Amino acid sequence: MKILLLSAMLGVAIASNVEAQTPDQHGWIGTETVKTRFGDFKFKNGYPDDVAAAKLRDVLLISRGTEAYLTQMPAVSWYRTWKGTAAAGDKMPNQLVVWETLMDAKTLLLTGNTETVYGLAAIDLKRDGPVIVEVPPKMLGGFSDLWQEQIAGIGPTGTDKGVGGKFLLLPPGYDGPVPGGYLVGKAKTFGVVLGMRGFLVDGKPGPAVALMKKTRIYPLSQADKPPQMAFVNGSGNEIDTLMAEDFQYFNDLAVLIEREPSDIINTAERFQLASIGIEKGKPFTPDADKKAALAEAARLGAALARTNSFASTDPARLTYLDRKWEWAFIGGNASWDAQGYVNTDRRAAFAYIAVGMSPAMVDKVVGQGSQYLWTMRDSQGNYLDGDKTYRLHLPANIPVVNFWSVVVYDSRSRSELRNGEPFPSVSQYTGPKANADGSIDVYFGPTVPAGKEKNWIKTIPEKGWFTLLRFYGPKKEFFDQSWKPDDIVEAH
Repeated sequence: MKILLLSAMLGVAIASNVEAQTPDQHGWIGTETVKTRFGDFKFKNGYPDDVAAAKLRDVLLISRGTEAYLTQMPAVSWYRTWKGTAAAGDKMPNQLVVWETLMDAKTLLLTGNTETVYGLAAIDLKRDGPVIVEVPPKMLGGFSDLWQEQIAGIGPTGTDKGVGGKFLLLPPGYDGPVPGGYLVGKAKTFGVVLGMRGFLVDGKPGPAVALMKKTRIYPLSQADKPPQMAFVNGSGNEIDTLMAEDFQYFNDLAVLIEREPSDIINTAERFQLASIGIEKGKPFTPDADKKAALAEAARLGAALARTNSFASTDPARLTYLDRKWEWAFIGGNASWDAQGYVNTDRRAAFAYIAVGMSPAMVDKVVGQGSQYLWTMRDSQGNYLDGDKTYRLHLPANIPVVNFWSVVVYDSRSRSELRNGEPFPSVSQYTGPKANADGSIDVYFGPTVPAGKEKNWIKTIPEKGWFTLLRFYGPKKEFFDQSWKPDDIVEAH
């Protein structure tokens, strides 16, 4: 009897002790003020008070809005490219914008190139149904949906194998007849961007422009009598294709979600967007408080995007272990899943500074395609400053079949730096002066160093800048790294 009583008393004591220790062991919130870097939140008996609950709901809204900003950036950015292209010229449905005298700094496009002829078209399969695009030979590029996934490639490694052809783009869910004789591409979105580039001939854009103007875009329903093609000269014109860093970003995202199929994003992402008020079939009409919170989320998202791109700590970003040059495509994969999962940070890092997530831009094919290095830092790891003068040394025998180029971009707009010159670049085509050993030095700064006019790119005081070093038709010396560019050094 005494043993049973003792056992019962011991059991009660143990149970009481467990109950007493449990809150401390689990860290449960009780009656206290929870202090965080996002603010202090008062709780009583485990319940948030009204002020704490309201503040925490704001934290959740801003957190989800910020994550949505980063996750959906490829789509919003490409949508703005699609929209800006469609708004150029007379806004014709079958127009192609061609930068006939190359892309200058008046065009706001993420890291555009100054040494190839660009062509962009905004195709609307919702309005026009299936669309035929006649592509000339010797072009590089492709068709992408609004989430920057390639529908069909153009060029030697693309669907047309570089010889051109008639492409037929089918809208999402299309179940009608598909005539033969076409290179068929099934789009996941109704909005499609056609992006093409043509090479200079003897340093001149004319032949590529003439070839590009053989492009024809028209609905399948008008195949028997195609309408006249419309061409818009983008050179020297203010064409804006850039996404916003304020509340407008979420307006654009809401329009995009409404017009495109719901399954273009997964259910987790659909929930995330619905939780901030963006849901297909429902109007996006946030009240003043929610709009203010999302505006804050956009600014925070943009700040994080800049940190993610310009101050990355991803070890795979470095092209060379002993240099500051970085890969634009971290991981060397245009689908961003080289690690066995989609790395949305790497994807966003690219999407913030560039457009066109084409496999051809990362395929390691000796003598074909293209490769891109970029840096925003000098040899000491400091950000490049428009007030200072720098030098980039490129050793002799730059390993390219086609051409190389160095282009400077504004760190704010990530577009070509508006420095008062049409083209902020030095390239194989601009005739830079070589050193006695065949190497080339490129100079950057607000004033030209004496005798370096052909090798100089003007920068603007109180403006940050970064540069892309492009290799078109990279040779094996690029891939095996037996040839490497020097770091950018401050010149004194």
